[in-house]
Amino acid sequence: MKFARLKDSQIGIVASSVKIGLTDNPFFPNLPVSLADLSAATDDYCSAYATSLGGGRIPTALKNAARSKLISVLRDEAHYVQIIAKNNLPALLSSGFTDIDRNTAQSALAQPYIKTVLNQYSGQLWLRVKRVPNARNYQVRIKVGDGDWLDAGVHPQARKIVLPGLTPGTVYTIQVRALGGRTGYSVWSMSAMKMAN
Repeated sequence: MKFARLKDSQIGIVASSVKIGLTDNPFFPNLPVSLADLSAATDDYCSAYATSLGGGRIPTALKNAARSKLISVLRDEAHYVQIIAKNNLPALLSSGFTDIDRNTAQSALAQPYIKTVLNQYSGQLWLRVKRVPNARNYQVRIKVGDGDWLDAGVHPQARKIVLPGLTPGTVYTIQVRALGGRTGYSVWSMSAMKMAN
């Protein structure tokens, strides 16, 4: 994954997925960057990103510095995961990182649906989506009110999708689609709405 090309809104989402995937993961016992350091870099970035949304040169500079640090941490973890996992796709996906899609499945993907949207921590929503057969990953998009859809990242598992960096007190409309299969992606799910705490 080319982390430097990710949007500001995606970096925290990817990092949170990786943090969850690597926690107590038996495939990857000797991480080059500790989970505590990964968690700290993720939290620092999400906080700086949220502050930068108000504008200003100093908040933007702090956000950019936190982004650079988090990208460096993710690259170190990804390099280690790639070396250890090799051709073991389940191991790789268990890390929270995604693979380069080489799916040759010939079936079209079913439309996913969002089972639940949970408030676990301030500024985050957790989704549980019904797993779609032959899906490699799940893409999420969000919007506020009648605004434009915003990409909320690609996630490797349906049972826990974490959306960090959200604004408390804001109601988000959320949709998910499955990636992979003959058509490349499914249709978007029906919308779910939830207020971030």
